[in-house]
Amino acid sequence: MSANPTQASLAKLRSKLIRTARGFRDYNFRSYFVRHVKDDFEAVTKLSADEQKKFLEKEGPAQLRQMQRMVLVNRLYSSQPVYLDKKNEGTAPKIE
Repeated sequence: MSANPTQASLAKLRSKLIRTARGFRDYNFRSYFVRHVKDDFEAVTKLSADEQKKFLEKEGPAQLRQMQRMVLVNRLYSSQPVYLDKKNEGTAPKIE
């Protein structure tokens, strides 16, 4: 059986939003927005089919564009990486 087209579109939008959220340079922003997207889509799956279509037509793409702008600004004005980011890269600073 094939998935409902609305569900497939929701899954595609969710993956785009998560991929975009992973573009934040700061660990805290990145983890917050990934968690936020997952929570939002958990709530969207509980909506009726009409409300899901409305979300796909208006709210979802607007959220994606907004997050893309936020990632761009975050990258333009990012500071030094957070300790957890350095640790994940294997270049953790020595703590004395």
